Amino acid sequence: MKKLSVIIVTYNSESDIYGCLEALFAHNDLGDALEVIVVDNNSRDFAHMQSELQRLYGERITLLRNTQNGGYGLGNNVGIRQASSPVVMIMNPDVRLVQMSFREIVSLYEQDKNLAICGFKQIVNLDGKRGTSFSMLNHYNGLLRLVGGVLANRLNCFCGRFMYFCGACFCVRKAFFEKAGLFDEAIFLYGEENDIHYRIHKAFPEAHDVYLRKAVYLHPTEDRPYSEKAVQLRIQSNEYVMRKQGRKQGTYIRSEEQRLKWSGLLSRQ
Repeated sequence: MKKLSVIIVTYNSESDIYGCLEALFAHNDLGDALEVIVVDNNSRDFAHMQSELQRLYGERITLLRNTQNGGYGLGNNVGIRQASSPVVMIMNPDVRLVQMSFREIVSLYEQDKNLAICGFKQIVNLDGKRGTSFSMLNHYNGLLRLVGGVLANRLNCFCGRFMYFCGACFCVRKAFFEKAGLFDEAIFLYGEENDIHYRIHKAFPEAHDVYLRKAVYLHPTEDRPYSEKAVQLRIQSNEYVMRKQGRKQGTYIRSEEQRLKWSGLLSRQ
């Protein structure tokens, strides 16, 4: 019987997926109770990746292929529907697990029937520099959301009433997620985390989230180049989520403007 299903969506990710899986299996303390599902969104390198994954892992991995790139959410939904365990871990292919116990995660879900989402500490380089493990919910005032999120991550202090976990690596109870509607496939990329948090907790008011501070993953975003297209897509997706929730428009835009100013990138627009 499978106890934890890890879903990894790839799209032209051959440079990342092997390192991701190597770290994943190095932390496997569940043995055959771990299920790993890789969903490819029609990568150009799929045939070679398929051959290599078969050679390296054989039946330890289920590899699925979409005939088109329908986005991050659609790819994850394909994997979640295939998953056979009650707990699902969503993981980006560029994530590397640093410290993680799958057995502990499964135990938390078995002991607490109201546990919905479990998040972990994100670092952005091997020196241990902290990344954004969680953020303030998007409907908070732009500056408050930005400052609150920065301070909370710096202090390593999570509050599920006001915050949601980064989508690069987190766990969710499958039954809760299915009832809440899984990923919104209208969101191609960005904004999924806030939307997932809102819908799950709306469907299950008694549910709560847990932050495992000692569980650590590397998400090397520190040196990502600035992309105006990515900023625009992030704003569009998050404003779409705000509209779904009946929230005031423009709040996320203001926090994104503040973030770009603080990072010195606004002048590049």
